[in-house]
Formats: sequence, structure tokens, C-alpha cells
Amino acid sequence: MNKTKTSLKDTQEALETAKYSYEENLRELQSIEQKAHAAQASGDEATAKKLMMQAIQVEEHLEVLDADIKYLESLLNEKPKPKNLNIISLSLISIALILFAGLGYWHFTQKAPTTTSCLPSGTILRINGSTSMVGINKKLKGLIESKCPGSVVETASNGTDVGIQQVTAGQVDIAAVSRPLNAQEQAKGLVANFVKADAIAVVVGKQNPFQQGLTTAQVADIFKGNITNWSAVGGQSRTIRVINRSPVSGTHDAFRELVLNNAAFGATPNITTHPIDETTPILKKLQTDGISYGRYAHVNHKSVVRVVPIDGLMPDLKQYPIKRQLFYIYREPMSPAVRTFIDFLKSPEVQKIIEEN
Repeated sequence: MNKTKTSLKDTQEALETAKYSYEENLRELQSIEQKAHAAQASGDEATAKKLMMQAIQVEEHLEVLDADIKYLESLLNEKPKPKNLNIISLSLISIALILFAGLGYWHFTQKAPTTTSCLPSGTILRINGSTSMVGINKKLKGLIESKCPGSVVETASNGTDVGIQQVTAGQVDIAAVSRPLNAQEQAKGLVANFVKADAIAVVVGKQNPFQQGLTTAQVADIFKGNITNWSAVGGQSRTIRVINRSPVSGTHDAFRELVLNNAAFGATPNITTHPIDETTPILKKLQTDGISYGRYAHVNHKSVVRVVPIDGLMPDLKQYPIKRQLFYIYREPMSPAVRTFIDFLKSPEVQKIIEEN
């Protein structure tokens, strides 16, 4: 009986430690990816590559921790058998020792935060920015307003640049953006809080006869106007109708940086630019000959389009080449409402919302 109690206690402690370690490593990964993106943006490719290698190692560690968490949870959810108690105890001790060595005594004894403070009743928090974060913003609005009675979260999606301009001018409290801040913006007291890495998918209409993948170089040439016919990439002999996103779109900027290497989009007759930062109307225009791009979370499962593999990879894979980062931007000094919102982002419930949107 005593051994059973000890085994269950060890399991629970090991599980709590594994979960906290997972959160710590996830934050470390986000920090590394943000630094890597900044290094790439500044032209320091050597540092960017070094940081991305570190990110891969952290991702591998996260996978191990995730497996440990699932295993420990399965132990807690099943009734232990007396003949297996010694084996379970030894396994738990081994896991605990490994985690202890990696985290240190402080991480082993502290508990991960599970609750966050609320926005005071009567608080109005204003968010504007990229359409890429509409889903996250709406879910957070619903969650905050349900948990914090009397608080109001106002959201809009007028584009990354508009969001940054408004948070600089004090017209909104938070800008939801899909690119890092530049040096001039940072000099104005703006601070970026990393939210998640985000894949940009290249899409064609569902009825487009082109059924193959493209290379990153081919995508760049299509959007620069160097390739204008589907036959040049293995398709039928017909003009490629390129629909570009609005210049105010953070996805537009990220695509130009990641795919075109900051070169200009093409100006050939087959390329048009959508005037407003929106996704669904663009997708509906693709039909049988068009091509465009958008957040994978927005275009995946859309019945009117098909996602094109790039370099043989789909956007849900780690090695997929067209990924950018999403941020919440605020201006120093932080207001109490902004500080509460940023702290709110750390809760497991919010992290799940961010991951799923």
C-alpha cells in the first residue's frame, strides 16, 4: 500500500515537472526563432543558420518531453498492478532524475503557472493589425470577456502596418502583426511579444489542372513575372494568373522577404494586386488558372483551393521553407491592461488557442 502511494506521488511530480519543462522549452524555441528571423532580416545568414540548428534541437527535446508527458498521464489514468510496482517506480525515478539534471533544482520544485489575473471590470483593450491573427484575436476576445466580466476587447484587422501605426500613436493598445519590428519602430518604444511561427501556403484553384508541386525558385519566378505560363513548370500551355495580396498585408511583406528575397513583385500583365487585405475573395478568384498565397491556417481545408507542395513539402512539416512569425506589439511603458494581456498569453488555455489558430 505504501509503495503504491509513493509510486502515484512520484508519477504526479514527474508529470508536473515534465509539463513545466515543456513550457520552458517552448518559450526558448520561440525566443530562438525570433532571434533567427531577426538575424536573417539583417543579412546575418551565418547566425541565422546557427540559431535554426539550435531550434531544431529544442524541437527534438520537445518531442521527447511530449512522449514522456503522455506516458506519465497514461500511468495516472490506469489502475497500477502490484506486480508492476517496482518496475513503475524505477521508471519514474529514472525519468525524474533525467528531468532534474536538465532543469536544475529550481525548475524541479516550482510549479508551472496555471492561472492568470483578469482585466479589471470596465477595461477596454483595443487590438488592430494583421488579418493573419483574426482567428486568434477573436478566440482571445471571447475567452477574456467570458472570464473577466465587465471587460471589453475590441478587435480589428486593417493590416500589420496600420496596427503598428495605431499602437505608435496610442490609438490602440496592441498591434497584431506578422513581421518583426524594424529598427525605426523599436526606436519609438515598440516591443514585440512572439506569438507563434506561421506557415504561408501557395494555393491554386481546386479546378486548376496543374497537379504538381513547385520549387521555391519557381514560386519566386512566378511572382516576379519571370515565369508567366503553366507549361514552364510542367503544366498546360496557358497563362498563369497571379493574384498578389495587398501591400498593407503582413503576409505580403513576409512572402516578399521569404520567397522573393526582398526583391519587388513583378509588374507583368498577368499579375494583379488585390486592393484589400483579405483572403476568401482572393481564393474565389483563382478558378482554373490563378495562383496566390495565404496563411496555411486560413487556406487549409478551403473547398475552392488546393495547397501546392513547395520543394516537396507541405506547410505542416517542420522543414517547410515558407514560414514567418506572428507577434503582439505594444508600446513602452506598458499599461496595466497590456501587462495583464501579455501575462494572459502564457496560460496553457491561451497557448492551446494560439496553437490551433
